[in-house]
Amino acid sequence: MHNNTKATFNELLRVDHRDYPFDAIREALLNAIIHRDYSFSGSISINIYSNRMEIISLGGLVSGLSIEAVMMGASQPRNEKLANLFYRMKLIESYGIGIGKIMSAYKESDIKPIFDHAEGAFRVTLPNMNTSTKALTEAQNKVVEHLKIQNEVARAEIEELLQVGLTRANAIIKEMLEMGIIIKVGNGKNTKYVLTSNDKV
Repeated sequence: MHNNTKATFNELLRVDHRDYPFDAIREALLNAIIHRDYSFSGSISINIYSNRMEIISLGGLVSGLSIEAVMMGASQPRNEKLANLFYRMKLIESYGIGIGKIMSAYKESDIKPIFDHAEGAFRVTLPNMNTSTKALTEAQNKVVEHLKIQNEVARAEIEELLQVGLTRANAIIKEMLEMGIIIKVGNGKNTKYVLTSNDKV
C-alpha cells in the first residue's frame, strides 16, 4: 500500500521500480524485532513520509557495541533464543549481515539508508528511491555548504549565516528536516543540526 511502483521505459521494455527495495524493508523489520529490548512496553514505530521510511526499535545498541562496529558487520543478539528461532525458520541467514543486505539493496541508488541511535532506541531510515530530488534553494545550499565544513550547526548560526530572523530560520530548518537533508541532534539549548548523509546533497 505504501510501497508504490514507478515505471520507466528502456526502448520497448517497461521497468518497474518500487519506492523501497523489498529486501531492505524485510531486513530492517527483522532487525527491529530480533534486536529490540522487550523490557520496554512500547511498540516498534514505522513512520512513512513522502521521501523516506523510518523504522525505530526500542533498546538501542547492545552495550559495548558501537555504530561503527555494527556497520562493519559485528553482531551480538540481545535476544539469542529469538534470533536462533528466526534462523531455524530461515527468516535470517546468519548474524550480522542485515545492515549489509540493506545497503546492498541500495547499491544502484545515489541515496543511501541511514542508521542512527540514541539511548534506548535505534532508527533505520530508508530513502524513497522514486522521490524526485528537489533542487535546493540558495539558502538551503548555504546551510549544506556550511555543514560540509563545520559538521554541525545551531539555529542561531543559521540566522547569522543567512542574515534572517528566528521565524525564517526555523522555517528553513523545518523544510530541510522534512526533505531528509539534515537531522536534529541534542535537545533544548544544545540542539544542533547535521547532514544526514553527504550522498544526499
